[in-house]
Amino acid sequence: AESGLQMSRMYSDGMVLQRDVPLVISGHANPQECVKVTLEGPFRTKSRKAKASSEGEWSVKFPALKAGVGLKLTVEGEGLELSYDNVAAGDVWVCSGQSNMYFRIWESVDAVESPADPDLRLYNMEIPFHLSMVRWSDEHIAMAKEMDFYRPTQWQPCDEDNVRGFSAVAFHFGRMLREHLDVPIGLICNAIGGSPTEAWIDRQSLEEGYPEILEDWFSNGMLNQWCIDMGKINLGYPENTFANHPFAPTCLFETGIATLEQFPIKGVIWYQGESNDFNIPMHEKLFRLLVKGWRNYWGDDQMPFHFVQLSGLAERYNWGEFRDSQRKLALEIEHCEMAVSSDKGDANDIHPREKKPVGERLARQALKYDYGFDIVPCGPVLIEAVAEDGKVVLSFDYADGLKTSDGQALRCFEVAGQDERFVPAEAVIVDGKVVLTSSVAEPAYVIYGWQGYTTANLVNGEDLPASTFKAVVAQ
Repeated sequence: AESGLQMSRMYSDGMVLQRDVPLVISGHANPQECVKVTLEGPFRTKSRKAKASSEGEWSVKFPALKAGVGLKLTVEGEGLELSYDNVAAGDVWVCSGQSNMYFRIWESVDAVESPADPDLRLYNMEIPFHLSMVRWSDEHIAMAKEMDFYRPTQWQPCDEDNVRGFSAVAFHFGRMLREHLDVPIGLICNAIGGSPTEAWIDRQSLEEGYPEILEDWFSNGMLNQWCIDMGKINLGYPENTFANHPFAPTCLFETGIATLEQFPIKGVIWYQGESNDFNIPMHEKLFRLLVKGWRNYWGDDQMPFHFVQLSGLAERYNWGEFRDSQRKLALEIEHCEMAVSSDKGDANDIHPREKKPVGERLARQALKYDYGFDIVPCGPVLIEAVAEDGKVVLSFDYADGLKTSDGQALRCFEVAGQDERFVPAEAVIVDGKVVLTSSVAEPAYVIYGWQGYTTANLVNGEDLPASTFKAVVAQ
């Protein structure tokens, strides 16, 4: 019988296999078909055999690989051989979210000098659909119906041609890791502009944790109406109200994450939230399901999951509260760190063009918490707010060299009493702390950078910004 041997889309020449953990190679074949997997490299050649299950699934496990290049992977079925050359062992990161993660190098303002690096390897997942308020072609509607969302692609070395269309945030994240680690880095970019959180969550997680999300998408008043309207128009107002679309609940998990078939990775960087900013409590619940679901999928409940806090936009009046919600999520979820980007926002554009600092801030988090580097991971982090003689004294972690980013007076601090009527406060730095003075006789709350688009300017000696926050003042 003809071999049914198949590997996931992630396997191609030039791929990066995850180092330093037992390596699982898996695929599909005919039921009961025998499969042989061989790894060749500077070490002694290693082979493993497996027999496909009655469902055609098989896997083999190799001892952990050390970082290196020049490996060859061969997978043999009954009469069929798949061979992959120029394979590397290093760290693989999934880079996902919506348009600010998708935002490409050529669109950004950050100069990239000498981008060529054969051991920074890129896997760029893109969809052919035009996500705007237009009806798709019949061909694209048929592709969506079949859950065939992504263009064929393969691993590519980072060079001037390949990097132009790649995620700017992901590239700068990966490049900083390369500079510090000197091991191959693989970046899987799978980011879809406009996509809501619920589209990236697996069905079981939603069924168990938020089943209301799975109700009739086209008439579900809980969800982003802009996303729903986009789906209706793109699909030509189909009679099937559960029609597949990149913005529909579970669809991007099922087409863009599950199809990775648990390809081994180190962790995830994430930049998303703009399409869920209208309902902060719902986003908090969905984000927790997302992180937990992806960790379950990859079988690692401590898998690093680092994300970007939303930046700033003048017309989004609740973004201060949303950013504070994200700050608290990062504190509450283990192995989940947040990079602040509010100082790099654009008052009039939801897509700020300065991406290098954002990618490097994500890399700082990874270097500190995932690789053990002695590096300052972020800007000042609020420890406490205490009332002293009618003033409020704010203490911070990572506060060495506390200063303003522009040499001007501190801005965007506000204080309120129990009535939560906030008034501007004068802020000064005293002995590594921030002291607030206001007209509020009995301060009970303090907020910082609460505007949709904020000009807040508190940074530490590494020029890393403090997050938006709201705090209760201890008496």
